[in-house]
Amino acid sequence: MAKEIWEIWLEDKKRRERDFRNYIKSKKIKKEIEIKDLVQGHLNKADHNLRFVKSTLELKEFNDWAMVSAYYSIYHASLALCALKGYSTKDHLATLLILIEKFYQKKLNIEEIKIVCKTILEKEEVLYYVEAKSKRIKASYSTQKGFDNEEAENLRKKAIKFVNKVKEIIEDDTNGL
Repeated sequence: MAKEIWEIWLEDKKRRERDFRNYIKSKKIKKEIEIKDLVQGHLNKADHNLRFVKSTLELKEFNDWAMVSAYYSIYHASLALCALKGYSTKDHLATLLILIEKFYQKKLNIEEIKIVCKTILEKEEVLYYVEAKSKRIKASYSTQKGFDNEEAENLRKKAIKFVNKVKEIIEDDTNGL
């Protein structure tokens, strides 16, 4: 079975860096200067979506939209991280590439680990993002409307965990936001 592009990016630093440069050239990734407002705006939207997910799950009828909103809370939190590093994008893969390029590292020496330990996304958080995206596609574009409440609740919990992790990273960032 062929690997997904994000799996290749996790393993192949040269490929990731080359694709990152190409995404900037093609303007799928754009450099930003209004970082603080952009970061906060995306965090506010992530929180807003999480509140919607919670209220929707209480109705027990619209789990498909709860799952879509959980995905978008993760996506907006991810866009906040992109903005934190001075980038914006409207492309899901470009967003994931920024997360992997700027926040995920496989091999660091102990000094580097101490410096960046609070600002690294572990592979699990990146995989949460990918898992949520695939569920969003199923919920948005399939004709199925009866999604399991437990499945939607599990995605909501993962979204909360991811958004909270992003907030910790942003809070601990030393770029002086």
